[in-house]
Amino acid sequence: MTRPSISFLGFGAALPERVRTSADPIFDRIREAARAQGQSEASLFYGNREHRCLTPGESLASLTAKAGRAALEDAGVRPEWVDRLYGYVSVSEFITPNELYEVHRQAGLGPHVLVVPVQSDFANFLMGSVLAWEAILAGHSERALVAVGAGWTRNVDYAQGHAFGIGDGAGAAVLGFGERLVLVDYAAETFSDEYGAMTMRPRPEVGIDKPVYGLEPARGLHAFLNTGMDGPPRLVDRLLRKHGLTGDDITLVSHQATRKLLDHWNEKIRPREYLHTIEDCGNMALASIPVTLARHHRELRTKYLVLFGIGIGAHHMALLVRV
Repeated sequence: MTRPSISFLGFGAALPERVRTSADPIFDRIREAARAQGQSEASLFYGNREHRCLTPGESLASLTAKAGRAALEDAGVRPEWVDRLYGYVSVSEFITPNELYEVHRQAGLGPHVLVVPVQSDFANFLMGSVLAWEAILAGHSERALVAVGAGWTRNVDYAQGHAFGIGDGAGAAVLGFGERLVLVDYAAETFSDEYGAMTMRPRPEVGIDKPVYGLEPARGLHAFLNTGMDGPPRLVDRLLRKHGLTGDDITLVSHQATRKLLDHWNEKIRPREYLHTIEDCGNMALASIPVTLARHHRELRTKYLVLFGIGIGAHHMALLVRV
């Protein structure tokens, strides 16, 4: 019996209006550290000329709901037709519940919709898409919305190198039965021995009492330079080989922390095309992949699309899509 095709039916994105350029004085300490320290965290994050930032009081949940409504419109799907909402809002207003429930309200979804927060930074969008795909295949869902929002400009230490590229944004996709952008397969790996190498936590040791993201001393930088750089190409290669494909068969959309990673992954995977939004949107953490797809999904010129994300758990996930 032939399984029905489950597809991405539409995409949406929403960005804050405020633009911060890479020349902003807030990054002066990072630039000084990069010049003085040689290879260090400060020297590893580069490649964006600007990014978007939420203003004080601006709601990340509202931005994420806006992306969700745009995805529904793009898919031609009415809110009442959706029965699942997957995704995550990070950093949420509360530790729990996640603001994905507020996204549910503002997107106009009904009480029958099951809301599933997926706390798997930075691969929330991919994991949510896979969970939606599996629910539809199992017959428990017909149409699902996956929506993620990133507001990390409020939760980084601007003395740390990774803060240079951080930008805010939200992206979403609708999944259901379709014949274009069909989900084919996925691969995943978990590196639990790297638990704690990268964290979001208060940092009293540097005088910060709110949760901020950071690469932990020694362990974080090692994870970035090893698993972070070389793990994704190995995972994508495994997925492509399983289906008799090579990099020349695919368009690639990935996590977008820095040009250093993108250039390395491009060299190792060698996709025919590599789409990203890092130059004008920066590193939107969990939202970069759906924002890029919302911008470019009608321009795909290869038969296959590969999406891959990395996570601070640590985990990697790659998704193969037939265009």
